[in-house]
Amino acid sequence: MKTSFVIAAIGCIFILAAIMVAGCTQSTTPSPATTTVAPSTIRSPAGTAAVPTPVTTASLASATTAPASPGTSVQTVFLNSTANGEIVTLPAGERVLVRLNENPTTGYSWNVTASKGLSIIHDAYTAPNTTLMGAGGYHDWILAPDTVGTYTFKAVYMRPWEGASPTDEIFSLVIVATPE
Repeated sequence: MKTSFVIAAIGCIFILAAIMVAGCTQSTTPSPATTTVAPSTIRSPAGTAAVPTPVTTASLASATTAPASPGTSVQTVFLNSTANGEIVTLPAGERVLVRLNENPTTGYSWNVTASKGLSIIHDAYTAPNTTLMGAGGYHDWILAPDTVGTYTFKAVYMRPWEGASPTDEIFSLVIVATPE
C-alpha cells in the first residue's frame, strides 16, 4: 500500500511540474504596437528584391515623416541583405533604411562604418517577438547623405573580442546622392 501511495504522489508531482512549465512558456509581455505599412514613403531601388515590412507606428513617425518642405515627407528606401554590394542612387534628401538579421546571443553583432558625409540617424537592434531562447532579431540603421556625393556603408558580422577574420560576413553598400 505504501509503495502505490508513493508512486501516485510522485506521479502527481510530475503532472504539477508539467503544468507549471507549460504555463511558464506563455508570453507575459504585451502584444507589440499596431503596425502600419507606408508604401508611399518606403520604396525599393530598381533591381532590389526588397519588400516594405511592417514598421511600428512610433518608428514610422520618426523614420519617414520628417518634413523636407511643407506638405511633404522624407522618402526612405528599404534595403536588406539582398542589397549587399549594390549601388543605390537617390536624391540627396532621401534616406536609406538598412535592415540586417542579427543574433547577439551568439556573440555576433554588426560592426558598422560609414564614410564621412553619411549620417547614421537611427541605429537600433530589435529583439524577436518570441519566447524561444537564442532566437535572433534584426538591426536597423537609417542613413542620410548630408549632401550630393558618393558614400559607403559597410557592416561586418563578427564577435568584437575575436577581431575581424576572412570568414566574417560582410555587407557593403554604395549610396550615390544626386541633386533633388
